[in-house]
Amino acid sequence: MTQRHSSTISQQAQLLPTKDTLTALKSDVNLETACLELCDNALDAWKRTSNREDRMTIDISVNQNGKSTTLSIRDNAGGIPREDAAMLFGLGHTAKESISGSIGTYGVGAKKSLVNLGVPFRISSRATNADTGWTYRITEDWFEDDHDWTVPINQTTDIEPGVTELLIEDLNYEWDDSTSVLLRETLGEAYNLFLCDELQQVHETTYDLTIRVNGVPVEPEGVPDWSFSPFDGVHPRRFENITVTTPDMEEPVVLHITVGLLRKKDSQNAGTDIYCQKRKVASCLRNEKGGYGAGKDRLENFSARHERLKVILELETVGDGQMLPWDTQKSSIDPHNPIMRGTADSRGVYNWVRRTVQDYYQLDADKIPTAFVEPFDTDHEFAINNGQPVRLDYADRERVVSHHRPNTDLPQVSEIRRKAASHAKLRISGVESLEPWEEPAYESQLIQESNRNIDNLASVTDSPTDDVLDNPHQAAGRISELARVHLEHGVYYPDNLEEWQRPRYREYMEKHEGDIPSQQDSITKDIPLRPAEMDNDSELIEVGQSDGNGIGHVHTGQTVKEENITHESAELFLVFGGDSDDERGAKVLDVSRPELCQLLELETDAVDEIIWEELELQFDSIASGKLSE
Repeated sequence: MTQRHSSTISQQAQLLPTKDTLTALKSDVNLETACLELCDNALDAWKRTSNREDRMTIDISVNQNGKSTTLSIRDNAGGIPREDAAMLFGLGHTAKESISGSIGTYGVGAKKSLVNLGVPFRISSRATNADTGWTYRITEDWFEDDHDWTVPINQTTDIEPGVTELLIEDLNYEWDDSTSVLLRETLGEAYNLFLCDELQQVHETTYDLTIRVNGVPVEPEGVPDWSFSPFDGVHPRRFENITVTTPDMEEPVVLHITVGLLRKKDSQNAGTDIYCQKRKVASCLRNEKGGYGAGKDRLENFSARHERLKVILELETVGDGQMLPWDTQKSSIDPHNPIMRGTADSRGVYNWVRRTVQDYYQLDADKIPTAFVEPFDTDHEFAINNGQPVRLDYADRERVVSHHRPNTDLPQVSEIRRKAASHAKLRISGVESLEPWEEPAYESQLIQESNRNIDNLASVTDSPTDDVLDNPHQAAGRISELARVHLEHGVYYPDNLEEWQRPRYREYMEKHEGDIPSQQDSITKDIPLRPAEMDNDSELIEVGQSDGNGIGHVHTGQTVKEENITHESAELFLVFGGDSDDERGAKVLDVSRPELCQLLELETDAVDEIIWEELELQFDSIASGKLSE
């Protein structure tokens, strides 16, 4: 039997890409992102040559010559050695020497950016210690030949040591002044951690970076307008050096979380910012990417009530930056990345966000008034921690300790609110019982409580007792009732009143009489001298029945007891035209008497006169344009 052997013909397929690959890559790039990619490479070169310790400048310049526009991106980061000349544009080429913490991790960013910006372009560089530089030029003709990937490299002395320049000879984009402004804003946001001195102070870095667009320096986005409130621990905190790992990572990710409240609600800047390798990737996230919404390890939905909340996440690794949860454009975050969502064996970023941010999330605009956050900017006399976020080292921690969180019960805030509301009701102001650091919030809250009518409040040195502060409407009603009784008898006699009782007494007199009766040297024994000396019929009672705080333990004429009265309805009509034939009206309010008292913040058994008085005060506020905001 003849054995037959089949002959094998060895064939190889060349799997090199075509140059169309380079042109196809450019489709997801625009002018701003292309410039960012090329600046990322400059920052990596800076890291490679001097660990970003030397001074570095990036100049982006545009010149318009007739129909063509040239764009130059020039840096002095240390230059590129001749042997790495293909790094910036050769497909698949990267620097021979890897660097920790690099930004340009994907290897194609500079290549597609150059093609996107325009062809032809020229790349020139000179390493710091090199005698000469090198340069090569890519033209449209070069893209026509898929077989020849080489390009002639020429020696040059026209470039300074340590400098690299990318020159786009025919820019694909229209350029005007607004383009420069937008690009500077984009660069200032992306490289905020490199450019902002205040942030560098917090991070203990000393980067000396300047970026210019057409000669105008890029200004950093800056620090958030944090509130460094001294109340109840609501000040900003920075949780540093949190370790996040996944099974696929050779090196861990180091996470820093800064969280706090902004001084004012800010729909443009509230939410979560995310940085990777010190480069901002996303701003003001309010969805699942920022840690909000439904699901495991999420805060609840972000709403308008949370527009004071600010969270900053910084992710860094000395390992492979491609493992970080950013996309190839460095403009978005993958919320499903294991680093973000965690694994069965490790906590992810969102788990740490939930545990460090949850208490701040609860302090929405409905819970903590403006008075307790807005005054305390970084330069305020009583700004906590000298106007800097409190830094907390979490390198070896697995849980967030309680004293590293704000007190969501807000006991200090509640006490100042109680005093301000009571004082406004009593028509007084007084800081004698306050600590100096409490005064700015008290004064601001008092402005709100008094419908911005603070100038008409009387300054007092003795503060009402806690019983009065707990029942200011009752105390105010009794003072007004005493004034009414005195007014009926044509007398003005404040001598037996506490200092804090006199402003309300005098206001009632002025409001109902205009000219206050002459003060009496003495007063008949049948007329009560103090609110505590009146019973329901406004008759004199034994002074000993008072508890000594000016209120007493008796019912006065400012309350009603009859069941049919306390449960009656209250209707309010608005009438235009007066007594004319064209009189028009409509019912604008129809509630029960107790409901009306609650709306006016009165005791539910307040008498008619007190209710009418409070309504008149409210309408006076409308007439004077001083309604509270």
